[in-house]
Amino acid sequence: MKKILIVEDNPAHLKTIIEYLVDSNQDYEIMSASNGRIACSIAETEIPDLIVMDWDLPIMNGIEATKRIKKNEKTSAIPIIMCTGTMVSPEDLQTAFDAGAIDYIRKPAEKIELIARVRSMLMLAEYFNYKNIAENKVIDLSKEIHEQEIKQLQMELDFKNKELTSKAMFLIQKDEIIHNSLDKLREISNLTTKEVKEKIDELIKELNFNRKDNNWSEFELYFEKVHEEFYDKLKSKFPDLTLNEKKLSAFIRLNLTTKEICSLTQQSPKSIEVARARLRQKLNLGREENLNSFIANI
Repeated sequence: MKKILIVEDNPAHLKTIIEYLVDSNQDYEIMSASNGRIACSIAETEIPDLIVMDWDLPIMNGIEATKRIKKNEKTSAIPIIMCTGTMVSPEDLQTAFDAGAIDYIRKPAEKIELIARVRSMLMLAEYFNYKNIAENKVIDLSKEIHEQEIKQLQMELDFKNKELTSKAMFLIQKDEIIHNSLDKLREISNLTTKEVKEKIDELIKELNFNRKDNNWSEFELYFEKVHEEFYDKLKSKFPDLTLNEKKLSAFIRLNLTTKEICSLTQQSPKSIEVARARLRQKLNLGREENLNSFIANI
């Protein structure tokens, strides 16, 4: 059942309009208001499907009421037909449309014209309502699909980050094994002949030389597979960063501890802390800004 609000202060005109609508044999619920203020109140509480609004009303005229109804988010979509017997010039018609009316009927209304205008406006309103519902469903579906895609991508990224962290841990463990092996080689070196000692010392130097670069090369290869745009964005925003500062940024991006970074880079904890302080300066971070959170958002 469609709700129609008739806003008319002349009882005779109101009675005529209601009789016309009843004679149309349509299933209408008809409400009425005698001035614009009451019309706005009824419109907000009942949300009619259509309003037939008289122009010349007491307390608040039809133009003012129409503007208020159209400004109200709850009632702005209600179609309004302006009805008047005095304001009939083209300028008046434009004023009604500018206020928010979508149609115009002269008083006294002709029965066939009134029934036809009301029916066509209700059909038009219903069409736009269905159209809006369909568009909203499409938007909701698109959002749902987009959210699912984001969740899937986030799951994949989390998995890759875990793999990357595991790789970093493996490199750290491997480095510790090499470190322990070097210590043992040094002990053996002190217990052997001069010739054997020289061979062992050469081996120790070679392991130490390759140890740092190999760890970083392996780590960087895996890191770039997971965060392929990280270095590009970092370089774009902060072109003055050194290679070591980029490396440190990558380690921080994975939330590695200072101890773990030390193991991967063969640097002391003090050196890493100094490097973090320099990096903060290069990134223009204030005292209260967190370095890890800042890098995580790149």
